[in-house]
Amino acid sequence: MKKGFTLLELLLVLVILSVALAVVGPAIGSRLKSGDPRQTIRQLRAAVELLRVRAIQEGKEEILVIAPRQHAYWSERDGTRIYIPSDGGELSARGRWVRPEGEVEFRFYPDGTNSGGEVRVEQRRGVAVTAYVLSLDPLLGTATISLAED
Repeated sequence: MKKGFTLLELLLVLVILSVALAVVGPAIGSRLKSGDPRQTIRQLRAAVELLRVRAIQEGKEEILVIAPRQHAYWSERDGTRIYIPSDGGELSARGRWVRPEGEVEFRFYPDGTNSGGEVRVEQRRGVAVTAYVLSLDPLLGTATISLAED
């Protein structure tokens, strides 16, 4: 007695998986793309941590630019802009250095500290407001996320 699967059984399983993926795939994809202020603030924190580590490792100052009017942010060194989708929340920032265009610079130094400040991502749905704040501690160099209480 031989053990295994026939070609017909394998094809049937592949067809079932294809149909399931065709039905579920778009829902998963749209969920990942849909605006979530938590996802946006986590991405910003990851960018902050990356620039902090890069500044320490390479011994050079790094700058993160937040552009609320453009709904974007980027590293000054590479300049690749990351745009926040319109349903990802409204972006605002407060920091020591503000450019004439309203862009806010956050600086990360080789000793692990930063220039301090905060970035806020706020999403409105009807009368409900969800807002997260990314706070940069200038002395400790840390970046913490908190739910804003207004």
